[in-house]
Amino acid sequence: MRSPELSYYTAVSNKLPPAFDGLKIIQLSDLHNQTFGKNNRLITDLINAENPDLVIMTGDMFSHSTPHLSDFVGMIENITKKYPLYYVNGNHELSDTNTTVFNMIAHEAARLGAVCVDNKRVTVKRRNESIEIAGLCYGAEYYKGVRKIGRNYKKVTPGVITSFLGQKTDRFTILLAHNPLDFDAQAVWGADVSFGGHIHGGVVRIPVPRRFKSIIGRPGLLSPERRLFPKYQAGHYTKRTHDGVVHHLIVSRGLGRFRINNRSDLVCCVLSCA
Repeated sequence: MRSPELSYYTAVSNKLPPAFDGLKIIQLSDLHNQTFGKNNRLITDLINAENPDLVIMTGDMFSHSTPHLSDFVGMIENITKKYPLYYVNGNHELSDTNTTVFNMIAHEAARLGAVCVDNKRVTVKRRNESIEIAGLCYGAEYYKGVRKIGRNYKKVTPGVITSFLGQKTDRFTILLAHNPLDFDAQAVWGADVSFGGHIHGGVVRIPVPRRFKSIIGRPGLLSPERRLFPKYQAGHYTKRTHDGVVHHLIVSRGLGRFRINNRSDLVCCVLSCA
């Protein structure tokens, strides 16, 4: 089996405490029960080669009947032996998974030391300075076109995020949120760096010669909402809010599911003060 591709990004913010300058984060997203060898060895080998400061998972790692469950739990075990692991659940964990299985995976993840941040905020300290990791998690009613919600879905606004997570604090905040299409609201709420997935890189990636990419634009074709050329589909995006602060969004193309010209994606993001 072909191993995932590593995508490298740097998010620069003058709000980042100096103690966290150079913090390296590996992001996994949208595994969807796929396996990459026993206990997903191809994934953990790539993580170990990068030797990150922490690992995050941004949802849809398992769904439906959850085959290869032991390989998923084994991957969590191998990650948490070496690195802090924080995760948030996505629409498939919440909508598709049997409650018994969901609770069992949550129990095993917690036992192994993984930290679930579903609608929670945790403080991470380094050399007497601190940042927050927050997790935004909501049901299918907030996913446009998913699970037959159709046109009656609820729009995610900064107020909705506040209802889940409370008011943004002064601390630098990393937000784990499965759906990157909410980035505009996440930025207004105050997330300094958001990590998401969900779009699967547009599922089908249209091959574009490098010299034409700036003209043609986004090469990903389709979103799970069945919309063409989704806005935030893969890569690194920035948005400056009215207060002048630059907010970052990192979107993984995901690891599993059907894909064409769209290799499985493992994200490596470094935070920088300058």
